[in-house]
Amino acid sequence: MIAGDLIRQAQASGIELRLVSGKVKAIGPREAVVRFIEQLRQHREALTQALQCELHEALPATPPADATPEPTDWHALDAAYHAHHFNCPTCIAAGRGSRYGQRCGAGMALWRAYCD
Repeated sequence: MIAGDLIRQAQASGIELRLVSGKVKAIGPREAVVRFIEQLRQHREALTQALQCELHEALPATPPADATPEPTDWHALDAAYHAHHFNCPTCIAAGRGSRYGQRCGAGMALWRAYCD
């Protein structure tokens, strides 16, 4: 599958491919993005489908019952969010400010639970 190979090659070069409003966006070192941009454009549709499949596979249909700690225990909520945040490049970028993107679905759920 060309899309899977291209995604792996891009990731190995430090490029993160994301779907933003239904479009494939390449985020990473400028030199690496420039090297891959033509291939990414040529295989845009296949990449879009592959990234949509990854999103559906990565996000569970229903969160496990024990995924969110008790709402009154902010220490547990804080620890759960930080454990996720520091392992998720999307949430790390979002933590820098709104111009860097939004948190992923799981990160946003943890963030809202902590803020509430």
